Amino acid sequence: MRCVAVLDLRAGLVVHAIRGQRDRYQPIRSVLTTATDPVAVTDALRDRLAIDAFYVADLDAIQQQGSSRITIEALVRRHPDCEWWIDAGIGAPDALEPYLSLPNVSCVIGSESLASVGDYLAVRAALPRPAAALLSLDHRAGRFMGPGALESDPTLWPDTVIAMNLDRVGAGSGPDLPLLQRLRDSAPTASIVAAGGVRHAADLATLAGLGVSHVLIATALHQGRLSAAELATCA
Repeated sequence: MRCVAVLDLRAGLVVHAIRGQRDRYQPIRSVLTTATDPVAVTDALRDRLAIDAFYVADLDAIQQQGSSRITIEALVRRHPDCEWWIDAGIGAPDALEPYLSLPNVSCVIGSESLASVGDYLAVRAALPRPAAALLSLDHRAGRFMGPGALESDPTLWPDTVIAMNLDRVGAGSGPDLPLLQRLRDSAPTASIVAAGGVRHAADLATLAGLGVSHVLIATALHQGRLSAAELATCA
């Protein structure tokens, strides 16, 4: 299982996600660094915790209030040895960003940004590297966010699927194990990514036992509840 650090970007800063309530997000407060700019925060995650994979949520793009494209391009250029997963609210082919053609960048297609399954298929077909597509199955308040057929038909899923429960993000309430198990049962051969709720090393062990391939983490890293040694054990 691989640990992927989450960078939530808004208005040029890294912010702390809280239950997907984006109007409440505030600049990150971290034991790793006093900075809030994306370059410094990324450097700290690499230097202090040996992180080499990042999930970047471009909240400006997701909320259709601009874009962090220039910042993201700078991060990718600065750390070419890292793996980058970019969630930029891509709901149609014309929203694809130029950096998605880079070999170390994958496109996160968030179900909440999709109007139809047709849009999802069009985005996948338009990707310069189709194998780099990741589907985030987004949930809030126990409900799926996106075209219903996309959740119910695993044949539409790419090789890697993110189990995203926005209510668990930044909440310290633990991973959504029933959701993860349901997706695992629906697609036994897929790589399942846990998103939201990881608190400590015991959660990592539980997720590894479920056969999760990757885990997205932010709050636990910045609060100092996971060490470099503990993260290394899940690799």
